[in-house]
Amino acid sequence: MLRRTGIFAPALILMLAFAVASCSTSSSSSNSALAAGMTADQTVDAMGQPDLKDSVADPNHPGATVLRYVWLDSGKVAVFGSNNRVASIQHIEPAEATKQQIETANEPPTTFDPINTPLNYAFYPIRAGLIYLGAGLNCVAGGGCHQPQVPSPNHG
Repeated sequence: MLRRTGIFAPALILMLAFAVASCSTSSSSSNSALAAGMTADQTVDAMGQPDLKDSVADPNHPGATVLRYVWLDSGKVAVFGSNNRVASIQHIEPAEATKQQIETANEPPTTFDPINTPLNYAFYPIRAGLIYLGAGLNCVAGGGCHQPQVPSPNHG
């Protein structure tokens, strides 16, 4: 009689690691909790150092300026009021994501390869699982938590 425990133990460990990685990436939105009424120090604590700090014209008071913080990775903009608290939060699309969308739209459609295309689709779940596992490990190691960009199965 064959012992099958040697097959199930590594599969169980892999499934457990995948579950931990997916749970750790789903909690990444709690790191970017930006809310109206926060001070500049609170926004830096919640979001990290902004990529851009500048002053813009205050729409409520002509001739006055207010502080604006921009985080490009998360695509958030915090505009402070005259009381130095967050007055409005805006969402912008990061330039890299826009550039990537334009490039993929201009890309010629891929041709069907009778050998490579089925293999790409067959191994896609494993590839996507490894990408999410890597993102989860990156989050646990302190490298920043974000949802990974998984390429389509056609781009093997």
